Amino acid sequence: MDARHRGIQIFGWFFVVAGYILALLLIRGIFIGTTRGFAGHPNIPWVVLGYLLFFAIAFYLFAVGRRLISVAKGKPRPKPRFGWGRIVLGALVIFGAATAQFHLLPLRHFIRQEHQKQAQTAAQIIPALVVYVSCVLLILSGIRKGFRRAPTPGAEAHMILPQARR
Repeated sequence: MDARHRGIQIFGWFFVVAGYILALLLIRGIFIGTTRGFAGHPNIPWVVLGYLLFFAIAFYLFAVGRRLISVAKGKPRPKPRFGWGRIVLGALVIFGAATAQFHLLPLRHFIRQEHQKQAQTAAQIIPALVVYVSCVLLILSGIRKGFRRAPTPGAEAHMILPQARR
């Protein structure tokens, strides 16, 4: 195995271990009780959604790592149909922006900022809207990638290509 494939294999194992550690941290947080404030809290669905998003990241890292390891060994897997990286990244950024904007998760040690002027409120909302729209476009591009048709071998026959001069 040459240095390039060895590097790909090392990155693959790094992603597998990172996904595994993230999944273990999530399991610890869910079952051991790091989040002790669930009882009677109205924002429990947002906490559960956050856990699901981080589990999706852990699964994605694990899948990317296995794919890199198989590529390094010379047995590449077929490309994934959808752009899962785009979808997960867009969903995670939207979740983070919505949590920061609407104060969805219980924050014990942080003080909420109250705006004194309406211009300050508008100045905070406009960048959040830009983030939301760009992340929705990122998610849609990942979904669109899954619905593209694969080019057929004879599809270029109807196109007239200029001949290369020799």
